This record gives sequence, C-alpha cells and structure tokens, in this order.
Amino acid sequence: MKTDKLHIVGGGIIGLCAAWYLKKEGFDLTIIDKNNFSDGTSFGNAGMIVPSHFVPMATPGVIVQGLKWLLNSKSPFYIKPRLNADLMQWLWQFYRSANAQHVREAMPVLYALNEESKSLYKTLAAENDFDFGFEERGLLMLYKTHKQAEEEEALAEKATRLGIKTEILDTKGLQKLEPEMDLDVLGGIYFPGDAHLYPNRLMAQMTARLKQMGVQFISNTEVVDFEIKNDKIEALLTNDGREITVENVLLSSGSWTGTLLKKAGVKIHLQDGKGYSLTLKEPGVRPRIPTILSEAKVAITPMGADLRIGGTLELSGWSEGINLKRVQGIVESIPAYYKNLPTPNVEQSPIWQGYRPCTPDGMPYIGKSAILTNLIVGTGHGMMGLSLGAVTGKIICDLMTGDPAFMDIHPFRLNRF
Repeated sequence: MKTDKLHIVGGGIIGLCAAWYLKKEGFDLTIIDKNNFSDGTSFGNAGMIVPSHFVPMATPGVIVQGLKWLLNSKSPFYIKPRLNADLMQWLWQFYRSANAQHVREAMPVLYALNEESKSLYKTLAAENDFDFGFEERGLLMLYKTHKQAEEEEALAEKATRLGIKTEILDTKGLQKLEPEMDLDVLGGIYFPGDAHLYPNRLMAQMTARLKQMGVQFISNTEVVDFEIKNDKIEALLTNDGREITVENVLLSSGSWTGTLLKKAGVKIHLQDGKGYSLTLKEPGVRPRIPTILSEAKVAITPMGADLRIGGTLELSGWSEGINLKRVQGIVESIPAYYKNLPTPNVEQSPIWQGYRPCTPDGMPYIGKSAILTNLIVGTGHGMMGLSLGAVTGKIICDLMTGDPAFMDIHPFRLNRF
C-alpha cells in the first residue's frame, strides 16, 4: 500500500475522481477547495458523457463563425472586450491551433479519452451506494437547416471512420426515438454510444464516499500562493494566513489553475469559459434522450425527473454577473425545436453559472510539471470536464503510482505551447 501524501487543490470532478482512484491505492489525501463542496462548475453542467465529442473547439472556420456571433447579444459565444495579455496570447494560440492537421491529430485522442471515461463511469455506477443516474441512451444532434445538416452529416462521417456508431435520421426516425416530443426540425444525428448522468448526485455521493474512506476535506479555503524551495512545493499558502505543509500537490482548480500556476512559475494558456444552465423541475413532458440543438448550441439533458437546459461560452474574465440576454437566448431557442416543451421563466428561475477551463487547442492539461518535481496538473477540459473526469482521475493516479497510462499522454503536456 502506498503511504504517499497528496494535497489536491480543487474539489471539482477532476479532483474527486483523482482522489477516488488514488485512495484505493492507499494514498493519504487532503482536498482543498475555495467553496464548500456543494457547488461549482462540476455541479451545473449538462451531465453528458460524450465519445461523440471528438472534435476540438479549435477548428477551421470557427473564428469566422465566432466573429459573427459577437454581433448578436443572444448568441452562444461571447468575448468580453478587454486589454489583457493572457487573453491576447490565448487567442493567438487558438488561431494557430484552428487548422485541419490539428483536428486530424486530436480527433482519435479525444475519442479514446471519452470512451475510456464512459467505461470508468459505468464501472463506478455499479459500485454499492452509488446512484447518480448513469444511463446509456445516446445523444441526439437536432438541426433545422440544410446548411447545418451538411455539417452534422460530415461530422457523422468522421465519427464512422473512427469506429463510432451513428444514425442519420429524418423526422420519422426522430419521432420513433422521441414519441412524446412535437419536433420542428429537419432531421438529426443519433450517437447511440453516448451516456449521461446527474452531476449533482455524482458529486455529492463521491464526496460522501471519500470522506468515509478517510479523505480529508478542507472547505471555504483558497490557496493563493506557494512556498517553494529548490524544485519542490513545500507549503500551500491560504487566504486565511495558513501554511499547509505538503509532499505532493495536484492542481485541479478549473479555470483558476492558470492564475495559481503563475505563482509557481509555471505558464499555461487557460481562459474561463462561463456557461449557464437552468433546471426544470419535473416538467410534464420532456425528451428522453440527451440532445444538442445544433444551430443554437444548447444542451438539453433529462436528469432524474428533471430537465437541465444549458449553453453559452463566455470568455469574460471571471465576471460574476449573469448575462440575462444570453440566458434568454438559450431559453428562446427551445420552442424553435420542440413545440410542446415548457420553457423556464428567466426572470423567476434560478440560474446556475460556472467557468469551464478552456485551452487554445481544445486539449486538456494532464501531467507532471517539468519545473516542480512534486506537482501534477489536471485542468483545461473546457465543456467536457465531466465527460473526461473519470479518465483524467485515473491517468493522474497512474502518474502518481508510476503505472503506465492506458494511452500516450504527450498531447496533454503542460509546456506544449
């Protein structure tokens, strides 16, 4: 049994999954989070586990589309105008990554990550005392226009070449899958191999189980700096003046990881990608299959008896306010696809917001620091943090134990830019 001590900074899905696998290897673990482990980006997301999402965000043509969206106050994408060196560097690296060669190289890697993660979640769901709504119902991509149909069908062709099962459906085929829904679409692509879960339940249940297993949790405590000697982190410095002595450190604090790494002399390119979601409680009618409204870039997921609706990607510099126009854009898109699905009242419904850590090339950062010998980083998963949480946790565990990872993790190295 291992006796190594590890402090995990960040109690989101990456930190918890890493703790799950590491505790089984006998590690002495402490998880520190600026919140109280009952909220955060890992709680309010769409809950999708998506091998079908194998294309990175940085693709040819995405910059032109992004510029068009910037002119629409209700569009799914927004960059808050500001003079910020980190943002400028991120945008430059994003531009450099948005090419066909990068997409070709990234696709099989992202698919392998998501497929392995789905398998790990399935195993986790079979554990005693876990009931977080893991279901393999697949994913629907609905579209309304011929232009979008061409794009989605091209994606389906790429998926087929990777070995992903796809079905191109007309309205009759969609109606068989969703008999209760009154659809107003041209067609859709069905990925039967995708899955989904209820992230709120998963996070709460994992936290409870890890506490039972002896993992220590330090809540409402923000790590703000490090004490470093030679090439090792010796202590974490917190916002309340404490110095926490450490042997090993995992930084998995989401969008804030880049800022914190600067204090340790480690440079990565990372931007916050704020998103919003609303949860309809026990709607009278709802889709049974998780769905993405393709043109609107809105995700809709059944969770238990509820329905979660989410979208938007804002690079806003950790702005805390809720942009009601963008939330309204999410809600207003629903009747364009579903004639009989109730929509929440934006003015009266609780709105969740979270910050997805986005890298310029759409690939996560997973690996050991080349500068500090006792530091591992796991972040940068963008909108696939939950989907890739389990596999990232397992890779981090393998790095700590010295076991070989199931795949080459060179594409996720910290110093790739």
